[in-house]
Amino acid sequence: MTKFIKNSLLLLLCLASLGISAVNNPVGEERKTNVADFFRHPQKSDKYNEMWSYVFVLDNGTKIYVNYTWMYVPTQGFKIGTDFSIWNFKGKSHSVGRQYSTDRFVEDKSTNSIFINNGDYLMEKAPGVGHRVLFSANKNGKKFLDVSFTSAVSGVVPGDGVFNVDGNKFGLYVHIPYGRIKGRVGIGEDTVEISGYGYMDHVWQNEKPAEMATRMLTFSMPSPKLFIAGRTGVTKNGTPYGYSIHHSENTSKIIYPVSVLENEKNYNPKSFPKNLTIVWSDDIVPIKFEVRAQETFSILSNFDGFLERNAVKLALGELIYKRGRSQTEHGKLDWTIAGF
Repeated sequence: MTKFIKNSLLLLLCLASLGISAVNNPVGEERKTNVADFFRHPQKSDKYNEMWSYVFVLDNGTKIYVNYTWMYVPTQGFKIGTDFSIWNFKGKSHSVGRQYSTDRFVEDKSTNSIFINNGDYLMEKAPGVGHRVLFSANKNGKKFLDVSFTSAVSGVVPGDGVFNVDGNKFGLYVHIPYGRIKGRVGIGEDTVEISGYGYMDHVWQNEKPAEMATRMLTFSMPSPKLFIAGRTGVTKNGTPYGYSIHHSENTSKIIYPVSVLENEKNYNPKSFPKNLTIVWSDDIVPIKFEVRAQETFSILSNFDGFLERNAVKLALGELIYKRGRSQTEHGKLDWTIAGF
């Protein structure tokens, strides 16, 4: 056994005895995201899952969330999940989720697009200017979204984008940290034109999300000039991982979460926080904000029936989202804190 391997094993044993998670950042230099990052990253694991996520914040304050997920459902095998939720659409909130077999998921590399269920759900063209997102479902009433990015700050990723978290793999690609969007949203027969800003990222894991992160934080900001946008996971021991993009003076760079604090002490992720401070690498001013949720939402509410809800719960965990907007030293921050 080489000296390097011996030292690595000793370090892992020490971390385990202290209850500290071992996190290794991706290998390679900072680069722009590309089309290969956008397509699926299949892993040889029956716990593998992959998710493409969008946050749209409209100019009138309404918020829309869309997730397309490749997930393993016990006793059923791999499935495709699609879910949509909208907060404060004319004073009301709505949500819907559907499941499909994996043969309904089609990657068209000639157009750099992904189609689900014969085009009911769509991610058209590589993320960037012109990228289009379509969601169309008729379940407990019609839900419809069709938006395109009219501008987009380039996505950035560290190396191969793959973090090692306690021996498991977590891939993260922030494809669109900020972009203006236009399109339409419809609830029932009520369809309206919309505009606002959007954020899009993409993650995959070879382990169930609940086993890797007790809390998952997503950030985006409405200013195209200065923002921090990205995703941070927090292990059960309070160790952060993931990355964000700090954009200032038309320059983007990757920053990593160094620590996550509540009341200026290391955050205990066993419960949702009342306030958070995210300390970043590269001497970036920390994000400090009060966690006052505009909305608390369970992913299981998107699925009807005992069997369907429990299948999703077994696959991903009972995922609760707290979503809000807070003022920080950097400006307004739109955030989501997810936990199991």
